[in-house]
Amino acid sequence: MLARCWLRRGASGICRTVASRRLLSSSAARGESASNSPTAALCIIGDEILNGKTLDINSYFFAKRCFGLGVEVEKIEVVPDKYSAIAGSVQQLSRSHDIVFTSGGIGPTHDDITYSAVAQAFGSKIAYHADTLARMRRIMASRGATTMPDPYGTPEQVATARMALFPADATVVYPCSDYWVPVVCAAGNVHMLPGIPKLFEDLLDAYLPGLVARLSGEAAQAFTRALVGTRQRESAIAPILTRLQERYAPRGVKIGSYPDWIPSRNTPSDVPVDWKPLVVVSAVGKNKKQVAACREELRQLLDGVDLGTSEPAANAGGEQV
Repeated sequence: MLARCWLRRGASGICRTVASRRLLSSSAARGESASNSPTAALCIIGDEILNGKTLDINSYFFAKRCFGLGVEVEKIEVVPDKYSAIAGSVQQLSRSHDIVFTSGGIGPTHDDITYSAVAQAFGSKIAYHADTLARMRRIMASRGATTMPDPYGTPEQVATARMALFPADATVVYPCSDYWVPVVCAAGNVHMLPGIPKLFEDLLDAYLPGLVARLSGEAAQAFTRALVGTRQRESAIAPILTRLQERYAPRGVKIGSYPDWIPSRNTPSDVPVDWKPLVVVSAVGKNKKQVAACREELRQLLDGVDLGTSEPAANAGGEQV
């Protein structure tokens, strides 16, 4: 996280109030208590993702950060640079999740339409945000930029000013003092971020922990992941995993099975270097004692090896929780 990133605690009161009510109502609708994990979704916006030009890494980063804060990511979807696609996505995600983030579609060109599409989705007008325009001018000038944002200036100045054209009723927060780009929150729980990975990561790191704390009314409680490797085949251990999942589900533990997947190298020192599991089984939950108990049962029943709590490697074969 940037050393100079910060969160203005009082700046997002509208999002806090509405999102808190959403958490209470969505938990009640699922028959759960409000102390359960907040749910989250991410909408990745951009033709460049869908046509294979750009590799999406923001969804991986988002999922990891949510996991570490105890937020359950239920959906990640990718939509093109189309008004109807963006608006339809954020409407649906906003209704069914406590926290929604978007990534991409923020910039000076014709295909950067996230702000206006989200405004359209929730029946809002768009308007230039004076504080953001002033912040852009100040920070851009300090970096030697020659084109300043001006809604009534040259075509280049107008294009630059488009990046401060937000839904009129949105809440605007500046989590990082080094950046002029804010987090823009619409409809109480839709938080819009740029798609540039560095900006996305820094803003999310500075903004998400405070949002989760306010939403849940308490300090964030991270998920815990325990890993057990086995040389048995997945079909052979399937009945065992089914029985264990039935017993541990009421305790808040999820069991997952991942064949031919090698965890990161941060495994316990007593695991042989050349030992390769046929299957890695994970136990995930917030209660460390229950996760540890499940891990021990897995180790015994699968004649397995404790692989610790290593994070999965960032590749296509990595663990999905």
